[in-house]
Amino acid sequence: MPVLVQRLCTMAKDEHINGFEIERLCTEMGLGDKAGALILELKGAGIMSPKLDSFPEVQRAGAPIYEINRSVLLSFSQVQTG
Repeated sequence: MPVLVQRLCTMAKDEHINGFEIERLCTEMGLGDKAGALILELKGAGIMSPKLDSFPEVQRAGAPIYEINRSVLLSFSQVQTG
């Protein structure tokens, strides 16, 4: 799980990642069709939350957009630079 969260943080652009990117990451990591369950776990743990104020962005992306918790992003950026 820590490696997966680290990869999510790396993939995030301006603290955001969409559902398709999460699905692709799950496939790359051999988790198959577990993206939905993973998203639920990450939301429940407070690692990310749905970005509700971005309907036009969701339409452009064609998938839900999630915001990565800034504390999580900072933790992983410190590990990479530290």
